[in-house]
Amino acid sequence: MLTQTPVYIVAAGEDLSPAAALSMPCLHLAYTLGEQGRLRRDGPDSQSLGGLLGFYDKGLTPPLSLDAGRLIRQIREECSRRRFSGVVLDAQGPAAEELVSSLSPLLDQWNIPYYVPIKLASLAPNACYLLPSTLYEGSFDDMLEQYCRRYPVHRLALDVVRQCRRFSMPTRDHQGESLSAQMFFRLQREYEPVSFFSQELCARYFTYRQGQETYFVLYDDPSTVSSKLNRARRMGLGAAFVLYRDFGPLCRTFLAPSPDAFL
Repeated sequence: MLTQTPVYIVAAGEDLSPAAALSMPCLHLAYTLGEQGRLRRDGPDSQSLGGLLGFYDKGLTPPLSLDAGRLIRQIREECSRRRFSGVVLDAQGPAAEELVSSLSPLLDQWNIPYYVPIKLASLAPNACYLLPSTLYEGSFDDMLEQYCRRYPVHRLALDVVRQCRRFSMPTRDHQGESLSAQMFFRLQREYEPVSFFSQELCARYFTYRQGQETYFVLYDDPSTVSSKLNRARRMGLGAAFVLYRDFGPLCRTFLAPSPDAFL
């Protein structure tokens, strides 16, 4: 059964204004730690209201100059001013653990809903958790089911990041090589490969030969993202996030289930 999983458009910098124009729920990934440990907003100050406050830790290194109490008060004030309904701690860098362990108890205390990456779940037992959408082996559905068995489903959110990676065959290395959009389209023009959809990985792929080498390219497009979102809806996940920079105005198509949701 499909649920009404809200899809948030993640926007930062110059993407904030066009993302807000889509009239979809938006994660404003525009906040970080500024001078003297104060909350700092980067990028244009969009006039849109609602959505989520996105706090990122890029460039922050431990130990942090952090007055957690003051920072939470500033976050509360910004949430009230902009009518944000919660906070996403986009904690990926070396200061991630310190940031989450310092802020999560205070976010709990003030009953502010918040999200953290699933890998930091042990530091924030009352948070909602961001699940990665990229998968290079195994089963996408099995991955979601495993998380749903471990955590309350309504506290899980799919974090959709567009993947495009090349692997050498026949023995694929685990991570492969990230391909730029320019390289990806050059390969398509040069080799004119036939693409297929992998039900297991919930992604598209093609293979091609270059000299004596065979390569496997795994990638997302709007159809695979729609399929991933449909699977999240079937599982009953509480939310999903899609980067505006990955799909631009096409993000609007992710609001409603795609036709394969009913197959």
